Amino acid sequence: MNDFLWNFKRVIFDALGLIAIFLIAVFLPPSLMSEIAKAGLLSIFMAKFIFVSAGIIHAHISRKLLWPYIDFNKNNDWTNNLMIIAWYVTIILSWSRGG
Repeated sequence: MNDFLWNFKRVIFDALGLIAIFLIAVFLPPSLMSEIAKAGLLSIFMAKFIFVSAGIIHAHISRKLLWPYIDFNKNNDWTNNLMIIAWYVTIILSWSRGG
């Protein structure tokens, strides 16, 4: 339970920021943003949320299938670490940018 509370405290500000951005986009008055623009903004928000999440999941699964577990704290060979980092960046960017 202590780990959960510690992690919750770490992400609460970021989570509240995401929720605030979403709520502002939903409840913004039509005088400041038209309904069509609001729908487009929410569509982009949801699409990027799904694409980045899918990229992270795809990177996790493919990394576990292709390479053995690497403990970044104990592994002194930076070539393996850089390869894994480059893999995550490539997969996530590919999903999020649509290519």
